[in-house]
Amino acid sequence: MNIISFISTRAFWLQASSKSKQSGSADQRQQRGLTRRQFLKGSVVAGAALGAGGLGYTWFGEPNWLEKIYIRMELPDLPESLNGMRLIQFSDMHLGMGKNTSDLEQLVDVIMSEQPDMICFTGDMVDEHPSELVSGVAALQRLKAPLGKYAVLGNHDYLDDVVTVMNLMKQGGFEMLINEHRLLQRQDGIFAIVGLDDQLLGNPDVNKAARGIPDDACRLLLMHEPDYADRVPEELKFRLQLSGHSHGGQIRLPLFGAVITPKGSRKYVMGGYRAGKGGHLPLYVNRGIGMSQLPVRFMCRPELTIFTLYRANT
Repeated sequence: MNIISFISTRAFWLQASSKSKQSGSADQRQQRGLTRRQFLKGSVVAGAALGAGGLGYTWFGEPNWLEKIYIRMELPDLPESLNGMRLIQFSDMHLGMGKNTSDLEQLVDVIMSEQPDMICFTGDMVDEHPSELVSGVAALQRLKAPLGKYAVLGNHDYLDDVVTVMNLMKQGGFEMLINEHRLLQRQDGIFAIVGLDDQLLGNPDVNKAARGIPDDACRLLLMHEPDYADRVPEELKFRLQLSGHSHGGQIRLPLFGAVITPKGSRKYVMGGYRAGKGGHLPLYVNRGIGMSQLPVRFMCRPELTIFTLYRANT
């Protein structure tokens, strides 16, 4: 049985981004998974949160107050030689919506201080325009991990020029997994990293992505939208799905939780879950680094997740 335990520590970003942009058109908001009614509702709630928490905190404070979440997890079939491997997940950078190259550079410093063995990015590197990533490629290149750097697309990566986003990510040293997989061959087993296309604006095909993986491999699934986990067949034997997209709701209220979550993360919003029929698929939903629609966070700090993976005894 998989064991997940959480330990929170705090890390501070020294510089708040001052860059923001106007919300998109109604059609663009639809593409991002929000209806006009939901967007207006979120704006009202955000205004209330701003009044309650203070403009400075929700705009410049919490969005730049990174929380590192440490998770120890046991995975069936993990090769013994990979026992104790450190996998770092980050998600939803949304460059261009309150986050810029300086924020990415500072995040890279934090990630490298954790000495990762593997780095996984689960979508939405840009909020809309790939030009926001051009100056950040050098920062991505500084990310080093002996077991590789892997990424999938998010719905926002599709909004302008997805091909350019993919090329820039590749220049940054990431392997883009679009309905495909990579195998880490070890003498004592195989670790498979599987990545899917975006659910909302792409064409995910989990069966195609898993085709050719040996039956005894330990399988990790990267998918931007967490609710897709309920569509993953049990017979594919994935041991963990990592997702983002929800931002944890981005604005959360006491006794209420997330005010709005986008399509694709209505069921699974933040943290660990047992997804799928009978709970066969462990799922972790990262709250993301950046923001969407409004450049604010309230009671929902940006997150960097550090997994330490071990082989399950049973």
